[in-house]
Amino acid sequence: MPRPNKEGLDYFPLDVDIDQDDKIALIEAKHGLEGFAIVIKLFLKIYNNSYFYQWTEKEQLLFSKRVNVDINLVNDVINDCVKWGIFSEHHYNSYEILTSKGIQKRYLEAVSRRKKVKIPKKHLLLDSDLINAYKNLVIVDINKLSESVNAEFTPQRKQKENRKKTETERETENVSAITKFWDDNGFGFNNTEGKKQLLLWLDDSEFKDPEEIILKAMNIACANNKRRLNYIEGILKNWQNESLLTVEEVDQSNTKKQESKQEPDDDGYDYGF
Repeated sequence: MPRPNKEGLDYFPLDVDIDQDDKIALIEAKHGLEGFAIVIKLFLKIYNNSYFYQWTEKEQLLFSKRVNVDINLVNDVINDCVKWGIFSEHHYNSYEILTSKGIQKRYLEAVSRRKKVKIPKKHLLLDSDLINAYKNLVIVDINKLSESVNAEFTPQRKQKENRKKTETERETENVSAITKFWDDNGFGFNNTEGKKQLLLWLDDSEFKDPEEIILKAMNIACANNKRRLNYIEGILKNWQNESLLTVEEVDQSNTKKQESKQEPDDDGYDYGF
């Protein structure tokens, strides 16, 4: 059985002048050093988990017991953290989690070397520029998870599992349409690492026909003379984020934008950003 992917961090960056930050200073001004310590303890919990920490009654009771601080004081500190923007008010009220844009950014920087990092779309606080900067970020639509579970043992699912190959097999498969297109169109004949990373999209994406849609993205890259892996992956990520999971959906989206006379992207092609 493969080891589960690690989500939390072993350590996280803590600025030496964190106590000079106005938000932290406000907590310390009201609650003293005890309030400051509670915030740091919460950061430990958050980064140990990943980019957020669930904050239901159970977590409140356990946290209060483990730090040996009255639960009412802990919740007073939490409320002020939300008030001053240390944690997202919307995510605290809607999902009962403690997170923020800064926390998510620092987390993604810390896990930049991991192959894939998943964050539910509804939890994400980063803007599009930051999202595109993290190439290993996979935005998950939680609403589709139940569909995935129900489809797990369908014949189509079994066929897909049977089609899966090891990375080595995918690298050496000369008849693959994607590999052939890569080699024939100037993406780098000897760039086996680039091909390997692109082929991971066959198994690790939400696309309904990943081979067809990857080829679509590669054609766009060629048309714009941008034969780079990160450019192709940028197209694929944006389609996936917009839930454009087939070539037909991509084409329909572009047609609607053209009909509404929306300005194309700077590279001359509008592909659903």
